[in-house]
Amino acid sequence: MLRQIEFLAGHDGLMEIAVDGVPLLELVRQAELPYARREQLERREEFAPEPAPLLAGDYAYFSTRLYGWPERHYLGEPVEVAYNQDDDEVMLLGCTCGIAECWALLARIEVTESIVRWSGLRNNHRDWDVAGRLGPLEFSRQQYEQALRAAAPRLLAPPARERPRPLQDLQLVPVLEAAGSSGEGGWVRLSSLLGEDHLSVLVRSCLETDVTGLTGRAILDTVACLPAGYQLRAGGETLVGPGCCCELSDLAGWRDAARHTGARPSMVWIGHPWVHVSADGDDLLLTGPTEGEGGPEMAWISRTALARAVQRAAAEVRYVARPLHEACARLAGQERAAALCAALLGGSWLRSGGDWLG
Repeated sequence: MLRQIEFLAGHDGLMEIAVDGVPLLELVRQAELPYARREQLERREEFAPEPAPLLAGDYAYFSTRLYGWPERHYLGEPVEVAYNQDDDEVMLLGCTCGIAECWALLARIEVTESIVRWSGLRNNHRDWDVAGRLGPLEFSRQQYEQALRAAAPRLLAPPARERPRPLQDLQLVPVLEAAGSSGEGGWVRLSSLLGEDHLSVLVRSCLETDVTGLTGRAILDTVACLPAGYQLRAGGETLVGPGCCCELSDLAGWRDAARHTGARPSMVWIGHPWVHVSADGDDLLLTGPTEGEGGPEMAWISRTALARAVQRAAAEVRYVARPLHEACARLAGQERAAALCAALLGGSWLRSGGDWLG
């Protein structure tokens, strides 16, 4: 039996989906409910005294602008790929955290001359038999594509205006969170902590667990990264600062931003909230910060200047890595120093040249 599908412009620019008038999120929630309740009971001691989370239907719809028509995501040509996704699968729904691919509902979308068919519905982290309770779902291709086109965003041409010249004087400054410090917004420059006493205090403050009996791999799994990130500065003014859950390995995101060549915005992870970058030739547009797909325009910057700033930032972190390694050796022993230093810095910054960034 053919079903009716609707793609609807929902709140916050999200494209809601309904099948025979019932929201897709509700259909999925009902299909997953028996398995999610069983998991909730199995994990009750893990979350006690609070109840364990009930994860049935815990998804979000996608951005109409990024996933809707003319994109062919819902015609079997994925815009993005989720963890544990097979080559012939597409994300129907994404994670509520804003990073769609980390918790997703997957399906195979087959398109024939007359039919669009969803089959094999599954969660990318659970072996719940969603497909056995929901699907396959078949739609008239004509009705399906009409509904998809009808939900396409109506874009109005913006008024013509002169684009600002891209900023050239860029710095990416490695900074460490230090509550109560005199640094900007509670952040201090990482290289200002090169003194032996400062580094020893820093290492001790991060060692919540005694690592003297741990191997290198166990240290990497146990010790958290330093609460550190990067401030993107132009002409001495901070354009972008690090957010929650940032770390020094986030420099790879800025490296990838300098290499981005597409007009479609690409996430630059700096913690919560994050920013996006899109390209127009050698000019890059920063937008955000945001917890979603879009964000206000922040600045046009030079690709070349950003690439240079990335390399200088990497050199500064490597400059700090050597004395930090020595402080780790003093406090935890030489045999554990490399692993402890890598755990704190979020990677092996002791290599020479640009090896860490690839």
